[in-house]
Amino acid sequence: MQTRLSLTGWSPPWPKEGVWGWGKLVVGIGLLSGLLQLAHASDEGDGTRAAADTTAPVVHQVDIQGNRQFSEGTLKETIRTRPNRRILGIPGFTWWRWVHQLGSADWMWERLGSALRSGGEPPAYIDSTTVGGDAERLELFYRQRGFRDASVSYRVEPRERDDRVRVVFDVDPGPATYLRRVQYAGLDALRTSQKRRLVEETAFEAASVSVEDTLTVRVRQQRYQEPKLLEERQRLLSFLQNEGYAAVSRDSVRAVVYRVAPDSFDVTLRVRTGPRYRFGDVRFEATGTEDVPPRSDTLAVAADTTGGQRPRVTSRIVEERRLDPGIVRRSLQFTPGAYYDRSAVQATKRRLDGTGVFAFTNFAPQYDDVVRRDTAGAPYLPLQIDAQTQQRHRVQAETFALQRESVGATNAGVRLNEFGVGLSGTYENVNAFGSGETFRLRTSASVATGLDSLLVSSNQFEGSASLVLPYLIRPFQSLDRAFNLSNARTRISLTGLTALRSDLGLRIRSRVNARLRLEMDHTPTQSSLVDVMDLSVSNPDTLDRFSTKFLQRVFGPGGENLQDPVQRQQILEDYTQPQVNTALRYTFRDATAGPMRRRRGHIYEVSGEVGNTLPLLFDRLVFTPDTLDYSLPSLFGEAGGLTGRLLYRPYLRASIDLRRYVPLGPGTTLGLKFFGGWAHPTAGPTVVPFDRRFFSGGANSVRGWRLRELGPGEGLPVDTTTSVPEGPSNILGGDVKLESSIELRTTLFQSVLAARWIGATFLDVGNVWFGPRNPGFGRTDAGRDAPRRPGDGRDGRFRGLGALLDVGVGGGPGLRLEWQYLIVRLDLAYRLNDPSPRNDDVFGDNFSGPLLHFGIGHSF
Repeated sequence: MQTRLSLTGWSPPWPKEGVWGWGKLVVGIGLLSGLLQLAHASDEGDGTRAAADTTAPVVHQVDIQGNRQFSEGTLKETIRTRPNRRILGIPGFTWWRWVHQLGSADWMWERLGSALRSGGEPPAYIDSTTVGGDAERLELFYRQRGFRDASVSYRVEPRERDDRVRVVFDVDPGPATYLRRVQYAGLDALRTSQKRRLVEETAFEAASVSVEDTLTVRVRQQRYQEPKLLEERQRLLSFLQNEGYAAVSRDSVRAVVYRVAPDSFDVTLRVRTGPRYRFGDVRFEATGTEDVPPRSDTLAVAADTTGGQRPRVTSRIVEERRLDPGIVRRSLQFTPGAYYDRSAVQATKRRLDGTGVFAFTNFAPQYDDVVRRDTAGAPYLPLQIDAQTQQRHRVQAETFALQRESVGATNAGVRLNEFGVGLSGTYENVNAFGSGETFRLRTSASVATGLDSLLVSSNQFEGSASLVLPYLIRPFQSLDRAFNLSNARTRISLTGLTALRSDLGLRIRSRVNARLRLEMDHTPTQSSLVDVMDLSVSNPDTLDRFSTKFLQRVFGPGGENLQDPVQRQQILEDYTQPQVNTALRYTFRDATAGPMRRRRGHIYEVSGEVGNTLPLLFDRLVFTPDTLDYSLPSLFGEAGGLTGRLLYRPYLRASIDLRRYVPLGPGTTLGLKFFGGWAHPTAGPTVVPFDRRFFSGGANSVRGWRLRELGPGEGLPVDTTTSVPEGPSNILGGDVKLESSIELRTTLFQSVLAARWIGATFLDVGNVWFGPRNPGFGRTDAGRDAPRRPGDGRDGRFRGLGALLDVGVGGGPGLRLEWQYLIVRLDLAYRLNDPSPRNDDVFGDNFSGPLLHFGIGHSF
């Protein structure tokens, strides 16, 4: 018996993730859109819903019996009869049904009731037509996966005490049928090496392969499954298109199924490959928005002449003044004259789209223009590339709101939370030099204040300029070819900032950062970032109030809080001395999770850097060859605003950040995070630069503590023999950091105020510690091996695995409001274990209550 199957197209029902840019919180717009949708819902009511039979019983439970081949969750995804959703699957916790019924109450205000009904879920009334269709769907599911004689029946079992019913599907799968052999007919034109490569990644479990005459794969005890045949067809088409057979399509492959035994099938995939093409002439035509005469050019590119022809690459640019046709030459990922390769065409399109110059690009093989053939008879296939350029100049202005946590303590008068507003402006020049370069200039200014005052407590002005080149600059261009990158960019940026913190009496007169970064994409999900040069210079300016607002709080009026001279000197350097820092950094990133909602997938990032090697060489070889004091003379003198010498601290630094998001059901996601960091001074100084240390605590860290408040270790940044201040911050940082978080997110309302309401429960664990070269608390100039003095307190140093017992533990509930392009986050965090002598946790003597964190986006 023989059966012919036409394999129809199929695409997986994966949702398209939205793109999350660098956004700002615009509260007014979000709330306004929510209120408008709420009003609109009240006008329409529930008229858009299909009418349900409210007299029918409610489905309480759905079971599938007789199934031993597939997971119950997989089978239930194919049917439509379902009970009302439950929180974490707990019987009776049908939260969304309760919300809908509350909104349907007669006494409910109409607009609020409409919003509750849209965010809830109506009762799951049984529908006999749907249940019958589900039985047919289950039967088809089994038959497509090798159980050709499967049958499914159903029964409805009412409960005695209420109007709810249990729906049971009884499955009789019958005997399984297996795939014995797969033949690929019509591939005689392929060489033996091509046939072997074709079957290397076959969708079937191959026991043996024969490439003589007809390509044959003997399958190892694999059940016959039509989805596997669809998968193999798609893979076969992709392989042929990448091997030059550009004209193959879904209609080019037919499957013929033979039942050779009661429990076995043979399949023959009959393929019509058509001719094998070579890349012919490439014609690029771009259209702009300017009133200028058209330009035409022939580009000099390397060509494959083994076929006897030399295809050309030509360009025609219409109404576009600046565009350099060389952008095509740089983007080409194939060689004209070589055999056609669809993956190379797609890579070329990604390169052109990645420049940001074009609003759209279209690649179209010109089959009607195929006329020339090579010496072996292979035709040359011309390729037409059409593109539309974007507006070159863009100007954008925006207002934004901000929330900032500050380090400090309430008893010192330092506000712990500030809210403010700001204004920013951006100028962007797309295709600045003609080859896809993008120049961006941005300025922003903001003011902020605490909730306890209407006075401005801080202000900040920032300006930045960046140039993004859609290629690697010399001498790094060889990396593109060496690693076969899917995309590559060079980013050059310069950022300057000045800020005033009135609460601390501190003004940052200048903080300048210059960076040269190489951005290399290996695959759509994997990329490498190389900061060839990351140079920063900072100069804090301490005002008259700095001593009373900050130093006296930390040191104490007479210095009794922190008597350790090493730590005193470190604090003075961090907050009062100009510093310079340079770094060479490499980061590898693998990300499959959506950049905003993060409902499934992962984000893995590993980074390593070497810091301040360049200043060390200048210090040793240029400025003071005889004396190495780890400082450089000011490059600009008094006129440049940098007074005194610039301190630098050589160091090594490494970090790993692992995040994974596991969907547990519709609307429920389990988020997992682990972060580990290590920094180590490599020369005379025993500390790393202030901005390269690690801190713990805050809305995106261990949430039971305020920003930078946790650690180091069991210690405190003050002398514990005196009074312990309320909530002292870790202003020293640490050299070792370990953190881990787990968060369960569940959708509470689908659409209320135009937002999706998500409830969260989280647990955070972590801390920072001083490294082996850092003296820690309670040390003197005698060195790190000197004995501790009685009463000096805990030193806060990392001492192997035993230090893992000295971690802070925080947890609590949270709420997320998710709009299309914005997520607002509220977390109420409790301290469950405080490793410091404060004993400030729910089980301690000095518990001060939970902390409320506000943020934008998910915490991780």
